[in-house]
This record gives sequence, C-alpha cells and structure tokens, in this order.
Amino acid sequence: MQTEVSPSKQGDASDRRAPHLFEQFKLPPAALEKRRFTVGGSDINILASADEERITRLYEEKCGLTEPEDLSTVWPVLMGWTTEDLNLAWFEYKHQKTLKNQQLVIQSKKLPFMRCTLDASLDDWEGAQAVFDAKFTMGRPKKGEAWADVVPRLVKTYSPQLHWNGRLLEEHTGRKTKFGILNIIRGGDEPTTHVIKLDQHYTDYLIDIATEFMHAVETGEPPYIPIPLDIPVPPEERVPYDMTEHKKALDWKRHAETWVQTYGAAQSFKDAEAAIKKLVPRDASEATGNGICVRVNKNNSKRIEIDE
Repeated sequence: MQTEVSPSKQGDASDRRAPHLFEQFKLPPAALEKRRFTVGGSDINILASADEERITRLYEEKCGLTEPEDLSTVWPVLMGWTTEDLNLAWFEYKHQKTLKNQQLVIQSKKLPFMRCTLDASLDDWEGAQAVFDAKFTMGRPKKGEAWADVVPRLVKTYSPQLHWNGRLLEEHTGRKTKFGILNIIRGGDEPTTHVIKLDQHYTDYLIDIATEFMHAVETGEPPYIPIPLDIPVPPEERVPYDMTEHKKALDWKRHAETWVQTYGAAQSFKDAEAAIKKLVPRDASEATGNGICVRVNKNNSKRIEIDE
C-alpha cells in the first residue's frame, strides 16, 4: 500500500535537488544576460497587461536589481514546455499544415530591443503568413469568472505576444504576417485553435510602450506603466448584442437609465455653451456675469468656468 508523502516530509525547497530534466529547462547565464537588454514575447504580455506589480518586477530584472524568477519547477510552465512538441504535432495533424521556424530566435535589426523565440510559423494560412504559439493552461476560471470566459481571457492575454512575434517574423521573412494562431491545451482536453487577425495599429502601440519601458531601464527612471489598450476586433467579426440578456445587464441598465435621464440636460448644456461663446465680445479678455466666467485664450479659444 502506497502512502502519500505530505509536503512537510519532503524537505525544504532549498534542500531539494532538481532532476536533470528540470535543469535542461533553465536558460544558460549568457542567454539570461542577453534577455536583459531586449523585450521578448512574454515580456510584451506583461507590459500590455498594465499590471504595475508585474511591470515593476520586470523592470527590476532588466536593470539587474533582482534575479529572474526561476520557472524550472513551476508546474504549469513545465507542462507547457513538456507538451509543446505534442501541441505542434497535433496542430499539423488536425489541420494538415506544416509548421516551420520552430524555436527560431529573431532579433530586429531596425529596433534591436525587439526579440522573440518563435514556437513556429506557417507559410500559408488562408493564403497568408501566420505566427504560431502553443500554450498549456490548467483551464480553471479566476474568482468571479465563468468557465466560458477562460479561453477568451487567455486569447486576450497572449495576443500581444502574437502581434510582437508576428512583427518580428514579418521583418525576418519580408512577408506580411496577417494571422496569429494560438493553440491551447486546456488541462487534459484536446488542443483548441484560435486565430486572430494581427492589427498594425495595435502592434505600433506595443512598440511604443516597449520603447518607453526600455528607455526607463536605460536611464534608471521609474518603470513606464502604460494605459491598457484593447485589441481591435475586425469589422467582419463584430456581432450585434442584446445587452438585456448579457451577463453585464444590470450595469448596462443602470448607466443606460442615467444616460436617458440626462440626455436632454446634456444637449441643453452644449447649446448654451455654444451660444454663450458667441456672445463674448471680440475684444474681451474675459466675460463674466450670472455665475459664470468665459476666459479667452491667445488663440481666441474660449473656456467657460464657474465664477466663484
């Protein structure tokens, strides 16, 4: 009869010897040092999240203030690494497509801080080049999240990496990268394939926030915390929604009622504002009366304030 060993009897983490398999997962010091001066696919996911705690930790790693987190004994990370080859092979089998450029490291010549390691790419997905990424997830919802929302959240989380890697693949091949393909293994389920159209404006946004971040690293300034930007949905993929049946129906109802109640007042406000500005004499520096003050700027623009 086998007895389960409790964590307390397994020894402290500092005393444990990692199996050779785990050691193979670790990056050599030279590779870790090179990553300090570049932004990779995983890094851009962190920056695009606008999570101050995660960005600050990444900043400290890039500045050499703290050691990179040791992921060699993090179970979900190990599962993703272990299942990656199977994930890629299953995609090729299911879709009868050939993946190439597996584990290809690309560093931009135009923007040297841009770097990635591709899981793979496809020469032809619906007639265009595509970048491919294989992911593993335990598949559990977060607190307050429905099971159906897990995969959409994962697609949103990893979309920055697909855009980033797609931009580097485009520079490497000289061909437009139109699609990003995410193949997700969820627990023990068969992988599911999720395709997004890469958006140039969103890619430009990612490059901008990475540029600001690396400038902070180089100068020692506080890390740049960007304003999060949602990935645009192509017009052909947009669908109508009846918000009375949506999961956010109560919030929608509350704000909709407020909007309807204040619509007339808001329109009256705009009309009165325009009329007041027209009444200001041409040679006035300011105009006051009846509780308001209109200040005239040098470019003749006018700003209305409450006159206290």
